[in-house]
Amino acid sequence: LTMSERVPSGALPTREAQNEPAAGSGHERHERNAQLIPKLIISLALGGLFAWLAERGGVPLVPSRQAFASVSTWAVPGYLASLVLVHLLRASRWRFLIAPVQRVPFSEVLLLNWIGFFAIFALPLRLGELARPALTKLRHRIPISVGFGTVAAERVIDGLLTSVFVAFTLFALPRVATTDSVARHLPTYGYAALVLFSCAFIALGMFLWQRRLAVRLTQWGAGLVSPRLGNLLAEKVGNVADGLRSIGSLKLGLGFLTESLLYWGINALGVWWLGRGVGLPMSFGHAVAVMGVLAIGILLPTGPGLFGNFQLAVVACLKLFFPEAVVAQQGAVFVFLLYVLQSSVMIVFGIVPLYSLHLRFRDLLRISQAGAD
Repeated sequence: LTMSERVPSGALPTREAQNEPAAGSGHERHERNAQLIPKLIISLALGGLFAWLAERGGVPLVPSRQAFASVSTWAVPGYLASLVLVHLLRASRWRFLIAPVQRVPFSEVLLLNWIGFFAIFALPLRLGELARPALTKLRHRIPISVGFGTVAAERVIDGLLTSVFVAFTLFALPRVATTDSVARHLPTYGYAALVLFSCAFIALGMFLWQRRLAVRLTQWGAGLVSPRLGNLLAEKVGNVADGLRSIGSLKLGLGFLTESLLYWGINALGVWWLGRGVGLPMSFGHAVAVMGVLAIGILLPTGPGLFGNFQLAVVACLKLFFPEAVVAQQGAVFVFLLYVLQSSVMIVFGIVPLYSLHLRFRDLLRISQAGAD
């Protein structure tokens, strides 16, 4: 089957997709595997290192059965309900970012984003970041570079919000003494993230403001090597700027910011609910800190499932606010349930739309790798 037959949509797939075999030739598959295997090995090594650092600090990755005896019956259902709302808001707000380029049906907005989130979760070294722009091009003919622009805007705004949350909670909440080296350096990482994302946000604004200048400079600079290359790169730069146009719109920008704050607020509320349910003396401020540190921590490119950096980020944050004995017991259960429940929702919300579009996991991998080319 061709990709056009296997990915039905209201919009036609691209001409390249119509002519591209779904499985590809044996040589193409071999090349894709040759590119993927080193990335997978590196990602597994990094994930294993982060997981070892988390467990080395006295927090078991898989708590004993007795440790779950004190978990309240309402903790898991309540947190799952919050995750459903979070996943819906996280996906739906993308419509504000893509609106200046093309109006995408709301159902497509959800499907494309849920598949994209699953790809980021499932593929190594955050290769899945490329899946959403590539799949959007396939189904709606929106250039991949435009999709990259929307992803960049989303990542920078989320990074700025979460780093503000982290910086504020680290400043406002009382901390306990800890011997954990990662936890002790966490405030430095948090403030550095705030500076980094603040600069990135300013850079996006300047890039959008001086779009014509950026396009002309790109065309001129690359044109010294090849006029054709200059025109091609200038077009890509212009497309990326198109993906950032929502930032310059008061209505679209406020819409995205409002839903983002709602998304992060419900996220923190769910983390607080689960923390209280497992017996942690967690305030809402502690939940905001955990959520923010986790959001920044999983930006690191590691193994499939975000395994390792997920656990390390949450454990390090807990050790800033709670005694190590509490983190080793209730904290271990909290980290385990937080990871398992988030992963379960991510998988279900990703796999169902993926197969509803008659795609397989290897198609998602191929789409992501094609977006990197």
